[in-house]
Amino acid sequence: MPVAGPGWAMRRQAASAMRPAHWIPADGATTLCELFAARVAATPDAPAYRFYSPRKSAWRTLSWAEAETRVAAWTRVLHAHGVIPGDRVAIMLRNSPEWLCVEQAVMRLGAMSVGLFCADTPASNAHLVAHSQARVLVAVKASWVTRILDADDCEALETALVFTGTWAEAPRLASADDALAGARALPDPALAWPAPDTVASLIYTSGSSGRARGAMLTHASLLFNAQSVADVLPGVLDECALSYVPLAHSYERVADIYRAMITGARIVFCRHPRFLGLTLAREPVTTLIGVPRIYERFYIELHRWLSRRPRLIRRLVATTINVGESVFERRQGRGRFALGHLAWPLLQYFVARRCLRLFGADMQIAVSGAAALPYPVARTLIGLGLPVLQGYGLTEAGPVVSVNRVDDNAIDSVGLVLPGVATRVGPDNELLVRSPSVMQGYWRDPEATARVLSPGGWLHTGDKVSRLDKKRLYLTGRMKEVIVMTSGEKASPEPLEEALRLDPLVTRAIVVGEARPVLAAVVSCPAHRLTPIMRRLGLDPDAPEALASARLENYFIERLAKFTTGFPAHAQIRRVAVVTDAWRQDNGLVTATDKVRRRRVAKRYAAAINRLYGRRAASDKTDVSENTNLG
Repeated sequence: MPVAGPGWAMRRQAASAMRPAHWIPADGATTLCELFAARVAATPDAPAYRFYSPRKSAWRTLSWAEAETRVAAWTRVLHAHGVIPGDRVAIMLRNSPEWLCVEQAVMRLGAMSVGLFCADTPASNAHLVAHSQARVLVAVKASWVTRILDADDCEALETALVFTGTWAEAPRLASADDALAGARALPDPALAWPAPDTVASLIYTSGSSGRARGAMLTHASLLFNAQSVADVLPGVLDECALSYVPLAHSYERVADIYRAMITGARIVFCRHPRFLGLTLAREPVTTLIGVPRIYERFYIELHRWLSRRPRLIRRLVATTINVGESVFERRQGRGRFALGHLAWPLLQYFVARRCLRLFGADMQIAVSGAAALPYPVARTLIGLGLPVLQGYGLTEAGPVVSVNRVDDNAIDSVGLVLPGVATRVGPDNELLVRSPSVMQGYWRDPEATARVLSPGGWLHTGDKVSRLDKKRLYLTGRMKEVIVMTSGEKASPEPLEEALRLDPLVTRAIVVGEARPVLAAVVSCPAHRLTPIMRRLGLDPDAPEALASARLENYFIERLAKFTTGFPAHAQIRRVAVVTDAWRQDNGLVTATDKVRRRRVAKRYAAAINRLYGRRAASDKTDVSENTNLG
């Protein structure tokens, strides 16, 4: 594994010298276990985690010292269940301090954590448990475990510690609460800190383009990535970060949790996505490490709110965004002073602040990763004065590769490459990455490892580069997901899908058209929003055949064209299949980071897609040849 050069070490030391006293410097820990211990020693009484306890029906705060006590208890429990160095322990808990305490205990024992997604299908989680050969599973509900075991026996699994449900007569199930209550009587195991090159976690890929694989990430790789992210993100006084992306994902753990251990920030846990708005409203969240979907929802809700306001209000908001973006560009050194900039303080206070109320009054930094953020969404947020920083990464890279900076932010890019990370452009414009944070390889899959890791340590990301300008990265999408039509024209589905999702009527969308004459879209729309539209079109909402109506399809073709105005003629949507089914993680159609599993969706609606290409739509005659600029 390559290591960072001496120049990077000197820059990191210089950056660390400017940090507050409670900041854990780069040389303060070599493993994640040491990092946690250093944080406890530095600020034992400071608040570490704030969470809602359903049992007590109240919000609670856990200090770093209290978290350490919980970690010690879990260490004794897992050691008593035979966990030894090199073992795998699966964790199926909601975002909470418990998740992190279990993980710390696993790592102290020299074992590897395997995060499971609570909302994923039993079959998917069974694959992770069986493939990782996990010996112990810690889960919320006994029913979750039984469904996993129904899907796969998971022969290596010896014990499942669960918090709720019936386990008395179930084989391999035991009470987590009883185990923790008895932990006081257990002896403390004699442990040595794991070595930096010890695998800390098997983090499985999202599986958006195939079977999930377990990336082997070491203490050193995860710690290096967390330190790098902490060094480039701005320091926030009395920082409070929100945790809502599933902790099984590397992005959430590195950019949020491990980074908070370095900076001393406290973490507020959102126990369920439906409580996100409520949590932001009641807690003083300053930092949001999120995925594009949450920002897209804000954009849609803002426009929905504006649609019900007088024309004067809509114009005022539009003016505020235009002025705010112009001020932003001037501060970035890319624009000149304009007379309208003098009005920005008033517009920001009376207009922008009201629009941003969804994010709470304390939000200072917003980071978007895991997928591309649509340009209109990024422009709106920045125009309203919220400095959203777009980044890029992948699990195999540990995960963060690039992120924009507050003082060097280009909203159409995925950021500046992190210091200590090397990049280059390979054949077919594929992005290659090499850094100390790159994985060791895939667990129990040497063939797949050989395909993505070259002998020189370069990771083949599978993502296409449109431009690499002085360490600033611009991407166009996944290499394998480029659609080649019968005309020979090529189109990347991701930018189109991002544009379609900006329609308030569209919840999810995929674009298809491989070996077809034109592009088609499958869009998911809530039935209650679709009903009045169907009635206006003279269709019976209760009739199953109404969704396949040519009138409804042409309505959507015309409607969606407004959101794809900047795309070239061959990349316009000429067919639309409308469905009302919800695409969720629990039915296998969406990943944990809210990315649609395109292949699974296309397979599910194969009959509807085939039907689309069996007839000619009125929109085939539409000329959009002037739309040559990618929006």
